[in-house]
Amino acid sequence: MTRLVLTRPHTHAGKPCGPGDRIDVDATSADWLIAHGIATPEPAAPATARDTTPEPKPFQRKEPKQ
Repeated sequence: MTRLVLTRPHTHAGKPCGPGDRIDVDATSADWLIAHGIATPEPAAPATARDTTPEPKPFQRKEPKQ
């Protein structure tokens, strides 16, 4: 299922919905609603702190001199 945000009034599953409402539809219906300017894809969720943490640099171990 694809989550969309409505940009215009629309009836979804027999229920009237207004601009800003979020609905879940199949991919074909999502494409149609977007193409006709009725909805836009829901923005991606913000990244969490864990997702934005840079990976640690590899540690290079120095061998003792002989």
